[in-house]
Amino acid sequence: MGADGRGLISSYDETNGDLKVAHCADSACTSATLTTVDRAGNIGQYSAVTIGTDGLALISYYDETNSDLKVAHCSNLFCVPYHRRR
Repeated sequence: MGADGRGLISSYDETNGDLKVAHCADSACTSATLTTVDRAGNIGQYSAVTIGTDGLALISYYDETNSDLKVAHCSNLFCVPYHRRR
């Protein structure tokens, strides 16, 4: 759950090799805003999301292209923009 009480889901887009985040529009998640967080190569596998002390999402994920673990720190509830770290 995000700081606003709505679901926040990280996922791997296998077709495009991207990390995506869905921010639910309501508590039942009948619709969501979908954001591509990272698209640099084949990236986003094995993602996990948690909420940081600032109330914003932290997403860890695997970068298959560079064999690296990355973390994205969202700058707002919709995860646009974000800051990537290795």
